[in-house]
Order: sequence, then structure tokens, then C-alpha cells
Amino acid sequence: MFDNIYSRLVGKVPYRTLIFIPIVLSILAVVVVLVNGLPLGIDFKGGTLIEVTTDAPLGQASLDGITKDLTIVGLKDLKVYEGSDIETAKNKVSIETTSVATFNETSAALEKYTGALRTNDVATVSLQTPPPSDLNQRLTVRLRQGVDVSFDNSSKIMTIVSIDMDKTDLENALKDFVGPGLTVKLDKRNMNIDAMQPTLGEKLKTDGLKAAIIGYILMALVIFIAFRNFVPSMAVLLSATSDALITLGGMSLLGIVLEPASLVALLMLVGYSVDTDVVLASRILKRRKGDVNEGVDSAIKTGLTMTGTTVVVMIVVLVISTFVTHVATLSSIASVLLLGLVADVCSTWFMNAGILKWYIEERGSKLRKARSSRAA
Repeated sequence: MFDNIYSRLVGKVPYRTLIFIPIVLSILAVVVVLVNGLPLGIDFKGGTLIEVTTDAPLGQASLDGITKDLTIVGLKDLKVYEGSDIETAKNKVSIETTSVATFNETSAALEKYTGALRTNDVATVSLQTPPPSDLNQRLTVRLRQGVDVSFDNSSKIMTIVSIDMDKTDLENALKDFVGPGLTVKLDKRNMNIDAMQPTLGEKLKTDGLKAAIIGYILMALVIFIAFRNFVPSMAVLLSATSDALITLGGMSLLGIVLEPASLVALLMLVGYSVDTDVVLASRILKRRKGDVNEGVDSAIKTGLTMTGTTVVVMIVVLVISTFVTHVATLSSIASVLLLGLVADVCSTWFMNAGILKWYIEERGSKLRKARSSRAA
């Protein structure tokens, strides 16, 4: 299917014209980002992510009620949706807001629809006498995590609170430290609240961008050292840069949030683009027989096969994460990679291939002129 695809393409469109297509798209992408901006995630702009697991789906009416009640509490820019929790397979309600919220501010509004909420595992045990005074320390050592033990003399109920407890391990520990025949009721954590202050989010964004820039500079140095030739090295860097810019423009247009996960996806994308560009440059520069088009045809067949396979996988991930599990992080990563893979086809096989072809033809022309001059 990909046989001689580049040769057929440049037979219809001049390769020097193809070079400018990614350049124009990159310029348009920069304009779009400057005009629309990039939507930032909670980790970069501050806000709160609340996740609540429930035994059954709440339904749209309850989600609308949660949105209304949390708006009354004072939360802004609310996004409320539900899906499935990957670990427990239970229903999960996710709430995003640009406001910095706490458990006390939100729990009352949510419990009307979800029932009692817990940010830790809570175990209760009925005892006739108070537990040993050092039970807290013993359980902390035995369970290998922080444990808070309290006892209510009026109800004769001991309460044990920790982050993540296994019922069997707890029962065995209590059997050794308190006595046999105890009935443990364990209610697992069903709420996670993650708040990010705007100042901390801004610092995280700045640090992330610095890391990306440093990584890009180091990548450029490696490329220049590997090729030791200005034009091929610049072709690879221009292609990778164009790929990233076009992807950012697509993110701005489609409202894909820039967050740590999508930033990592962008860096992965640059690495993928450099990989295909290096393969292309190596095939062309080391080729001793045949013309440039044959070298590009050979590389593009491998490159498009890899890209096509990855695109199919990312589409599957995007569909599942968007409509089934509602995992926003996976959806963000898949969306960014899909945009970037499409942009990579354009930047690698139009611009990078064209620049290398131009470079080799100009170098060949100069060599022929030099030989003619010496012969004369």
C-alpha cells in the first residue's frame, strides 16, 4: 500500500512546495495558541479534583444536583461526570473545579447523593473493655502504616482509621493483640480529594516547562553530535519542533487540557518524531545507490506502518477512556498523541524529507561543478 508513495507524491506536487506546508501549519498553530491560549489542568493552574466511588451509577439527575449544590457552596467552573474506577470496578464520580476546596466544605453537599464519605479506611470493633494502651503502636508496626485508634466508652466501640487496610491482616493483628472472637467491620475509603494551590500550580508549570526546554536542548546536542552535519541536524530539529507546535495548536482548538500527563505525551511525541526523522536521514545520507526518492520510499514504508499501528491503538485507548472508564488522564494522553502522530506524518515526510532531498541535490550539483572545473 505504501510502495513508492513519496515518488508518486512528488511527481504530482513539487517537493519544495511540500516543505512549506508544515511551516505554514506551525505558524497558524502559534497564532491559534496566542489567540485562544492553552487550557490548563488543575495541576498547573490550581483547583481541586474530587473522586467518589459508589456501588451504582447516580444518574444525570443526581449529577446535576451535585453541580447545583456545590455551586451554592462556592465552587467555580465545575465539571461533574461519572465512569468506572479501574481498581475496584465500581462507579466513580469525578468533580473538577478551579476553586481550592476541602472535605468539610464539600462532603455535606455530596453525601445527599452518595451516602457517607470517607477519605480513609475505617474499621469498627465492639469491645467490652478498653483496648491496650499501646495498641496504636503495635498496629502501626504490624500493618506497616500509620494507624489511629480510638475507643468510645459509652458505645464500647473501638475505631481504627488508616489509609489502606486489609481486613484479614487487621483481624489477625487484633486476635494477637486484643483477643480472639472479634468481629471487624471495615468501610473502605470512597472519597479522594486532591487540592492544588494556584501558586504551587504555577511553580509546577514553570518547572515542567523548564524540564521540557532542557530536554529539548540536550536532544539537539545529541543530534548534532550524531550527524556532525548542520543541514540534516537542523532538518530533524525543525521537523520535531513543527510537530510539537502543530500539536499545541490542535490542543488549543480542541480544548485539550495541558497538564503533567499531556506534557509528558508531548515529550514522548517529540521523541517519536526525532526517531522517525533520524531513520529517514540515516537511510538517505548513507544510501550509495539509487536516487533520493527511493531512499524516502524505503523509510516511509516503515514509518507509516509504525505510525498507523500506533494511531489505531491510540484511537482504541481514546474511545475506552472517554466513553467507558472516563479516565481523563488516558484520554488526554491519547488525544495529544493522535494529534502529534498526524502532525508527524506531515512534518517528517513533507518537510524533513524535502530538506534532505534539497540538500543532497545541491551537494551533488556542487560536486559536479567542481569536477567540471578540475577537468577544464
